[in-house]
Amino acid sequence: MHRIYRMDSRHISWLYLFLGGFLAGVFAINIWRNIFLQDMGLLDAASLSRLRYLEIDEGSFFLYVLKERMGVVLALCLLATTYVGVYALSAFALWLGAMAGFFLSVASIRYGLKGILLILAGILPQYLLLVPACIMLMNWCYKVSNALYHPDRAVDIRYGTRKQYFMRKTVQLFMIMVVVVAGCVMESYVNPLLLSVFLKIF
Repeated sequence: MHRIYRMDSRHISWLYLFLGGFLAGVFAINIWRNIFLQDMGLLDAASLSRLRYLEIDEGSFFLYVLKERMGVVLALCLLATTYVGVYALSAFALWLGAMAGFFLSVASIRYGLKGILLILAGILPQYLLLVPACIMLMNWCYKVSNALYHPDRAVDIRYGTRKQYFMRKTVQLFMIMVVVVAGCVMESYVNPLLLSVFLKIF
């Protein structure tokens, strides 16, 4: 029961950080609205028009998306092996929330409810896999960081030898990467088709 409580507390802390980042993103858009909406032209009609008729090379796009997603995975994994690993996860949750608040605010200011639907069209179906993969990755990084620097907090390291523990973590990381790759496939081959259809009736 104590272990479950600690895990739930960690998830709640990340949720609070995400929501805090979300509010910060909303606040930033409302303070510097002219810069982002007029000067930079984020999600303006011209941008959507180009997307509507853009022809995508799915193979090249997949390699680009895979590189970006795996870059984040590897960066978090490397940070997890350092003393700042736990703090990096907190910063990552804050950054994710800020980006969500940022883009949702831009879309809703420009297009209202249709803007929110536009964001949903841009993140589905790949985020149905990428969000769980992100949560699993953050859990993985948190446990590895604790095992390396705070073994008294790492409950699961007590089962088996240290070598067996890190072997289990290697298998878990491989499974997380498989889910990320599947999400990248959806993002590269499925989402552009759905987004194109949505933009034509937008």
